Amino acid sequence: MALADRSLDVVVFGASGDTGAAACCCLYFRGKSLGLKSWAPAARNLGKLKADVLDKLKDQSVGEDGLSFQEPIEADSKDHEALVKMCKKTRCVVACAGPYSQYGEGVVRACAETGTNYVDVTGEVPWVQKMERKYGQQALANGATIVSLAGYDSVPPDLSTYLAAKALQKQNDRLQRFDLFAGGGGGAMPTGTINTLVYGVDVAKAEFWRIATFGLVGGAPKKADAKKEEETQGSKVTYVPEDQAPVKASNLFWSMCPGFSTLAKQFCLPHFMAPINVNVVHRTAAQEGYGGLVYRERMGGLPDGFMSLFGLLPTLGGIASGLLLGFFLPLPKSTSVILWIRDRFNPPLSAKARAKMLSGYSSTGETFAHGYGVSEKGVRVETQLKCSYDPGLAFTVLSACSVAATIVKKSAGGEKAKPGFQTAVSAVGGESLAEVFRAQGMTVEVTVGGATQN
Repeated sequence: MALADRSLDVVVFGASGDTGAAACCCLYFRGKSLGLKSWAPAARNLGKLKADVLDKLKDQSVGEDGLSFQEPIEADSKDHEALVKMCKKTRCVVACAGPYSQYGEGVVRACAETGTNYVDVTGEVPWVQKMERKYGQQALANGATIVSLAGYDSVPPDLSTYLAAKALQKQNDRLQRFDLFAGGGGGAMPTGTINTLVYGVDVAKAEFWRIATFGLVGGAPKKADAKKEEETQGSKVTYVPEDQAPVKASNLFWSMCPGFSTLAKQFCLPHFMAPINVNVVHRTAAQEGYGGLVYRERMGGLPDGFMSLFGLLPTLGGIASGLLLGFFLPLPKSTSVILWIRDRFNPPLSAKARAKMLSGYSSTGETFAHGYGVSEKGVRVETQLKCSYDPGLAFTVLSACSVAATIVKKSAGGEKAKPGFQTAVSAVGGESLAEVFRAQGMTVEVTVGGATQN
């Protein structure tokens, strides 16, 4: 069925989880302002979805900007037939069920097969590369736009770098270096994200002990089934183009080293999402014509004035904390401690954030990204992105829903988003995404040589 003939603009898959519930709140209170006409939630357990999310939303008015939901859809990540049926009803799926390496492939496959657009908020770059190798050609042939990493990781750094580069290109100049400071506060971390981090720590820890003990501890390295390996590795596609790999590797290494930013004039620590975001920034840069830049990603929001010795004191404190964490994580019970902390502290924070989102999608915290760049001709450029939502949930789903809505609107207007696997910025265009963000109350500014551009 052609996209134009489908009854829904967006389906939120995994709508009963932390991220999916936040996406439902976003569309319920912001859907109309995003330009959507219809949406529906989808989940494995409709009873849980109704009790935890939908009944609570029904008690609230959608207001002028909102859009009520259509009939909920029952779909399980392991039920291919149900996923295909779901995809055939909608123009775009916003996938919120993570960890994506465990629950994500079925939705990607169904969207690629049915030509349905797809947006997710994963931070699992190796999984995204695997999905592109398996389903990239099919998605491209069927006209489906597949966008991953559409939340806090990695839209703020990617969009900021894009806007800086394009502003300089308009002046026949080229972005040479860009230092991005990102951060935020408030809200809570989604359970799926925590589980993904714990899984990554367990895998790295097993490998550490396997090497340190010459295979006595940690088990033997896993060997993939030959057929599955052939299916996954049959394509030579890499997430970052091979010609950009050396630049990306250098930029990632130096981004993870504490240092001094001459552009921001402060000492700084690595941003903890840099290992994810650097990949996305370089993929978009290669596609949009500003590859090869020097890029550093730093933790924003730390004291940087005279009393902190221009960020030196918090940087030294961060280095000490990082060393302690490095000693702690390889220990046998480290992930058990992380899970205990999750179960002890995250539920009340998550409940507080959800209550705010269920009450008109009100402010839950802040997200910001401040970029400092310089061109080949020595022209300074700065970018500013900020909003009143926390990075982990509210900003992340607003970003993903904004990308999905922009894809749907472009399709309806005859100007399709780029098909195949794309970054959020490349799929819809950085200018279009920045315009949607501004319409949602975010600040998105670019200043070139002292002149601010909106």
